Amino acid sequence: MPLRPWRMLGLILLPAMLGAENCALRDKAPAKSATTAVVRVGGKGYTQSDLESFFQSRLNEFRNSAASDGVMSALLDSFIEEKLLLSKAESLKIEANPQVLASMREKLTQSADGNSSGTGNNQDIAQSLMDSLKIQQYLHDYLFKNLAVTKEECEAYYKEHLDEFVSNDVVHVSEILVDSAQQAQKIQAALKAKHNKNFAELARLYSKAPTAADGGDLGSFQRGELPPNFEKVIFPLAPGTVSKPISTQYGYHTFKVDEKILAHQQRFYEVESQIHEKLLQERQRVALDKELASLTNQMPVELDRDRLSFQYTGSRLAAHGGKPK
Repeated sequence: MPLRPWRMLGLILLPAMLGAENCALRDKAPAKSATTAVVRVGGKGYTQSDLESFFQSRLNEFRNSAASDGVMSALLDSFIEEKLLLSKAESLKIEANPQVLASMREKLTQSADGNSSGTGNNQDIAQSLMDSLKIQQYLHDYLFKNLAVTKEECEAYYKEHLDEFVSNDVVHVSEILVDSAQQAQKIQAALKAKHNKNFAELARLYSKAPTAADGGDLGSFQRGELPPNFEKVIFPLAPGTVSKPISTQYGYHTFKVDEKILAHQQRFYEVESQIHEKLLQERQRVALDKELASLTNQMPVELDRDRLSFQYTGSRLAAHGGKPK
């Protein structure tokens, strides 16, 4: 099973490649001591600066959210979870895969590409990458090693949840878009003369839609994915037939249904891999939650709430024995 970034129970194990220089956290954080520990995990202390680095690498799209305390509390929980897992990985002498680490560092360098935000930031992220890979290796080689889902279990889930595996109506549609009703009627006449077999050719010649170069191919759509006025016309069409011109603010549309798949109960073979992934992830999530609860009880976790730049509203400390300092 290949390694991949695990994102469970609030964990965000691979930091973003690009920093969040304008993150709301930076604007909000008051001046704090750069050397005093804010949180301790297993006796190891982490400063406000450590937390800010962790937060900023994961909040690229966070801008002055009204729920910022909740967001940052969840991230603090993730920070603690990662440090617990990292401590476990290091106790087992696990090292990051050199090839994977080199590849990630190369991507990091490419993403920076002359960014003058500071080498130190890149070094912090590189260290975070190494730590994340150690955690992934631990999860892969130890915690999740013996987890498996059988075909029989997938079949049982399928039979018990048939309503989850009903495919909606799907149509594959092509389009010709022209400016005038007169031009649309000429297109209709040309299509009728050749039994719609020249639709793609006419789309390339006359359509002003972006799909013209592809013969008007719009792709496949389920019910509910197209504008209602289009759906009313398109879904009743039989495969190979075309619609009458439809007028919109963009011009006159002529649609052709290239293929139609009616709503149906999906067969087991169609969804077996989807079910397998779902059940496996559920087992991994349970195993990870148990491991984090165990590690939290083994390693003391202390939080100095007065030194945080936000109000902690998280649940992990309260749920698993962590306590404020």
